[in-house]
Amino acid sequence: MLTSRLKNLALSGLSRLTGRTARLLPAEARSEDRILAVKAPYRLEGPRVDLEILHPGPGCLAVEVLGYERHFPTRRLWSEEGLAYPGPCTLSIDLGSGAVSLAGRPAGTVPSPLPSRRFCCRLTLDDGGERRSRVTGHYRVMVETATGIDRAYFEGENYFDHESQSAGEAGLILHWLRRFAAAGPVLEIGCATGNVLVALAEAGFPAFGVDVSQWAIEQARERLGEDRAWVANVETQPLPPEVEARGPFGTLVLWSVFEHFRDPFATLEKLGRIAAPGALLLIQTTNADSLSHGLFGGEWEGYFDWTHLGVDRVSARSLREGLPRLGWRVEHLHTHLMWTLSADPTHATLREWYAADARFRQLLAERDLGDLVLVVARRETTGIAGEAAGGHS
Repeated sequence: MLTSRLKNLALSGLSRLTGRTARLLPAEARSEDRILAVKAPYRLEGPRVDLEILHPGPGCLAVEVLGYERHFPTRRLWSEEGLAYPGPCTLSIDLGSGAVSLAGRPAGTVPSPLPSRRFCCRLTLDDGGERRSRVTGHYRVMVETATGIDRAYFEGENYFDHESQSAGEAGLILHWLRRFAAAGPVLEIGCATGNVLVALAEAGFPAFGVDVSQWAIEQARERLGEDRAWVANVETQPLPPEVEARGPFGTLVLWSVFEHFRDPFATLEKLGRIAAPGALLLIQTTNADSLSHGLFGGEWEGYFDWTHLGVDRVSARSLREGLPRLGWRVEHLHTHLMWTLSADPTHATLREWYAADARFRQLLAERDLGDLVLVVARRETTGIAGEAAGGHS
């Protein structure tokens, strides 16, 4: 704690002295000579991960495989030093057997199966000159399971701490509802374990919720009682009669849920039938037109969650165009965040740049290139989507 305070004081003093914004960069930022050139996949769909090491060599290679403890790859799962590196070659890990090979020669065995979907490899090469290193981040693709969205989903790798995350987001949701004079009753689609519903009730909003997860609704009902939250797949099933009876709703909240629908806009059209004229709509969702999606393609972070069934159909552009067609007038829309969780320093560059440079953040916002979209819209009072779409762009 003392070291952090001293560092911040030093940076603050240097910023005042130079008239510039002082930031600390990691060691890799100093010179390309410190970075080991490696091509490695972030998203793993097959049973093996291949790391293509490009340095001319020869040299001596040390390898570590690291597992995650919450957000950080600090758990050493396996390591081997003194591996003979002949020059450009492939380091391969068979994720089924755990067998490791370098240039086709056996190099050891990692634990199998690995304890989590995310893991990292740290490579350090000594060729008699400058030591070069690289951390490569990876995650294994997960497909939909028969068990559905249960406790493991909310308390696992998708949300390391869903409770604290959702509690923190509740204040932001309230901010936007108050800013645009939201009216009740409020329906939260994707209410999960009920943290936001609790905050809404405490702020004076009559609030109700639905979620596809039976486990999550059980937690919400422990907080709120039986008559505030219900299990429902609003995309594929009729709304529960208890929800219909409490409409029409003055506000609909879809926070980090829109991208989960296979057909997000058809689902919103269905929900529009229970919205009162002049109702407020608050959405936070993913942006398929983001800068990082353009850079990383199929390895974009938006694909990590296997329940993101409509993630390619949602963007700042599709929301600007689609909401008016469904009878919603867009009153506010902005994108934000540079979303990449890979430990690879080449990915982390964007994350650090976004955190450190207001100019970069403003550039992304002005071009709708952030990874998340926040939109506030108002239900047209005519109730006729075609008429509503004609007067707005």
